Amino acid sequence: MSLPRILICGVGNKLKKDDGLGPYIIEELEKQVLPANVSLLDFGTSGFKTALEIGKYHKVIFVDAIQLGNQPGQIYKTTLSKQDLSENPSLSSFTISLHESDLEKILTTASLIGNYPKEVVVLGCEPEDLSFGLGLSGKVENAVSKIIDLILKEIG
Repeated sequence: MSLPRILICGVGNKLKKDDGLGPYIIEELEKQVLPANVSLLDFGTSGFKTALEIGKYHKVIFVDAIQLGNQPGQIYKTTLSKQDLSENPSLSSFTISLHESDLEKILTTASLIGNYPKEVVVLGCEPEDLSFGLGLSGKVENAVSKIIDLILKEIG
């Protein structure tokens, strides 16, 4: 019996400091030995491509900068089912919209085209600096190891 396929998907723009958290986490995970059933992809800000890709996996873990107005460096985790989208399309309690194609739209599109994975987990961190430039702010950089630990727990 094969293990369920898991995708860890980094979302964000590396050219906008903390918004590059998702791609940064993917780069860090590429340095580790992960189980054979786990794939890593940096989707940047490519929403439609992401919606097409995620249906190939049992579980998708999105990593993203998530701006909810709390303290920079605060880590967020939620699970989003297909039912969550149909019951509350705006997901107003957990809005993620820092990209040209935000995560809500990616997941809604995947659902509409019948490409929604069995399990979706969103891990994120409150950004401190979204200005143009490379590198993460100190508070977000300090959260990276905790986010990676959460990912490793998610993939077992």
